[in-house]
Amino acid sequence: MTISMDDKESNWEKDFSNLKDTIMQDGAIDKKTKKLLALASAVAVGCDECVSHHKKFARNAGLKDSEIEEAILVASLIRLGSGLRHVD
Repeated sequence: MTISMDDKESNWEKDFSNLKDTIMQDGAIDKKTKKLLALASAVAVGCDECVSHHKKFARNAGLKDSEIEEAILVASLIRLGSGLRHVD
């Protein structure tokens, strides 16, 4: 049996989407906080596309711009601090 790359991609995208949906449900941490965590993580790893994506989701979840900006500032601090360790 031959599986095309398209089949593999659609399976992985479906599996990833299911995993995302499960993780992002309310649990010990509520959905809105998880949206901020995802946004902050995207900032900390430096993925511009991910930042835009998660910023939109945070706004759609009802988070205020001030909450979004503060999450970005905290993540930026972590990113800056990890770079400063290289200073002698």
